Amino acid sequence: MTEPHHSPTPWPDARAIAARAAVKEAAHTAPVMRPLSEALGQVLAAPLAALTDLPPFDTSAMDGWALSGPGPWRLPTDEEDQGHGILAGHGEAAPLPDGHAVRIATGARVPPGATAVLRSEYGTDAGDGWLHASPAHPVVLGQDIRTRGQECRSGDQLLPAGTLVTPAVLGLAAAAGYDELPTVRRPRVEVLVLGDELLTEGLPYDGRIRDALGPMVGPWLRALGAELSGTRRLADEADAVYAAVAESSADVVVTTGGTAAGPLDHVHPTLRRLGAELLVDGVAVRPGHPMLLARLAPVGPEREGPGPEDAAPGSREPGSPEPGSPGSGSPEPGSSGPGSSGRGSREPGSPGPGSPEPGSPGSGSREPDSPGPRKPESGDSGPGSSGPARPESAGNAEGPRGAEGRRSPSGPARHLVGLPGNPLAAVSGLLTLAEPLLRTLTGRPAPAPGPAPLAEAVQGHPRDTRLVPVAFRQDMAVPLRFNGPAMLRGIAVADGLAVIPPGGAKRGAEVEVLDLPWSASATGQATDTDPAADRSADRSAGRPAGGAADRSADRPADRQGGRATGRVTDRRATGRATGRQTAGREDISPQEGPA
Repeated sequence: MTEPHHSPTPWPDARAIAARAAVKEAAHTAPVMRPLSEALGQVLAAPLAALTDLPPFDTSAMDGWALSGPGPWRLPTDEEDQGHGILAGHGEAAPLPDGHAVRIATGARVPPGATAVLRSEYGTDAGDGWLHASPAHPVVLGQDIRTRGQECRSGDQLLPAGTLVTPAVLGLAAAAGYDELPTVRRPRVEVLVLGDELLTEGLPYDGRIRDALGPMVGPWLRALGAELSGTRRLADEADAVYAAVAESSADVVVTTGGTAAGPLDHVHPTLRRLGAELLVDGVAVRPGHPMLLARLAPVGPEREGPGPEDAAPGSREPGSPEPGSPGSGSPEPGSSGPGSSGRGSREPGSPGPGSPEPGSPGSGSREPDSPGPRKPESGDSGPGSSGPARPESAGNAEGPRGAEGRRSPSGPARHLVGLPGNPLAAVSGLLTLAEPLLRTLTGRPAPAPGPAPLAEAVQGHPRDTRLVPVAFRQDMAVPLRFNGPAMLRGIAVADGLAVIPPGGAKRGAEVEVLDLPWSASATGQATDTDPAADRSADRSAGRPAGGAADRSADRPADRQGGRATGRVTDRRATGRATGRQTAGREDISPQEGPA
């Protein structure tokens, strides 16, 4: 690999490069066959075609009587037929003669000769053996009969490849005759957290700070559809970083920190030693411009994936103590402060906030080891595949890499995403490079653009794109104040990241908003603002801790109503503007202004 260049890639180009980087790997990945009970949250690897007509036969849509011809209709005299009539789940009944009627239940198979179904409430049985229809509800030919194939015919395509498997998709698949589904294998991702200064628990001390990226990045990648194989912490040693990257068996390696050119930034030297191909080396975006994307050679048969017994020199497994951190053996703390390594994320010339701001995701079932190329088999193909691939069973897929974790040297290339060490800069890297890369590997379609008008003007960088956390209030994107590269307070309550072009954007300008992984699947459970949290925010901002009337002028209008207005006017309101209980706790006062 040549020396790192210093001409950053434009932000839109970087995302496009990341989306194309793994097209070949995605096309040659064999789908995994999963039983319906294990397919929730997966992605369809092939179109879902109906295996039967729906409904498979003519059925009654209502409880009532099956009729033949015009009325009145003769009712059966047999005691059994007079009782329950035709029930759901039974075979085909005897043909119904013209001018006759028979009791029928919802979902029951309509007998041959039936021309309509009369609902129970619309018919009168006077006990004389004849059925009469209510004059107010004349019978129409075919009424209340669900005809065979009304929803689909056998062979019809119901859903395209790349569809996310939701509970409704599972129901449709079952109705269409499926016991298992071909799903896209989740890419295996390993996270390497670099930095001697990071603590895994307790409070910062003696120049050391809490690791915010270890607890955040792995779950974020799982929310993007990846299978997290592990999070490892490495010392700032060149050989340790090299060994960890070289020996990783993951499809994608994600590093945090060390992407710049300082004395302890070892990512570029590691890539050079490995002969990696740099696809993106710096992006014209703030925060996060030192991010990178590289293509690594496949792991050959002579090299095995590392285990706990052969971890890279200087590496720290989640269960092992950290140097200078007594008793710090806990793996991933459940919470983190906003601090993390700033190495690899310094941004000279980056604009400060235009105006400052206070302001797990489903992983699905565990995947098998990553399969390499398979011999094509007719009839099966992965999303975007140029050639079909043979499906694997989710329970025993092995692939060319055997039990020892080896890969075939002719297997698919691996990729490395280098994130800056500052937390918000790392988020920028996740959305710029990791999300498009994993979207391709997981077979998910590109999200539809989500423009939104800005509630306030946002200062821009003279040359670079800016990504600014925003929250949606009354269909406007409100920029949040805490948007510095090392800050997480803004993104923690954000609904997305607004893409601010070079030079900035005025109030009311339509800008693209990048969804956060959980935004599109938010439950919409809006709640009232927590009064205690409001009082705390008032005290910290130097305002008197008064009642609701005292604070109402400082809050957006939708906060005054507890964000429970239920207004859903467009895509932004479905998910982004709902279910974000914490967002209501972040005051954005007119005096302080947004970012």
